[in-house]
Amino acid sequence: LIAKYGIDLSERQRATRKAKGLANMQYIRYQNWFLLLATEGHHPFKSQEQIRDCRRHPIRFEGYSISYRRGGVTPSGGGPPKWHACVRIDPETYRQLKTHLVMRAKHRKAETVIDDFRKIPFARYAPVRRQILNIHRAVNHARKQAGFETIPANRLSLRRKITRPFAKEFNNIKEVA
Repeated sequence: LIAKYGIDLSERQRATRKAKGLANMQYIRYQNWFLLLATEGHHPFKSQEQIRDCRRHPIRFEGYSISYRRGGVTPSGGGPPKWHACVRIDPETYRQLKTHLVMRAKHRKAETVIDDFRKIPFARYAPVRRQILNIHRAVNHARKQAGFETIPANRLSLRRKITRPFAKEFNNIKEVA
């Protein structure tokens, strides 16, 4: 795929292609799963393969739904709208998670439910935080109807942990010169 579609181009070659209105491509791989991404412009890939536009059909991967959307604010001066990546929990996974937590909330102690929220395995991007807060609202509604105490929002872990995928791990072992 890399050779067939000319993915292994230098930064200068990509810039030249972009200036000519041609598309550039990226190959992303994770274990046995891969994704070919193409930018705007002409490329043989677009006519030879069946493609899906992530602006219309989100990429679903590992319980996430990844799309490319317009920003909420139009720039002043009537410029083109800003676009950004949007990462959220996949709708089906979200429904299952919400149902599971609401059902557990009716029969468990507050600390157990808080631990369940903390064990949610998704990175806390802004759309994911909103989804977790929506689940929190539904859980509190169910707990209130069952006569249990509600869970305060400040007990949820809503901060995203920054990870550096290519950073060297530091050990406590000192190197001997």
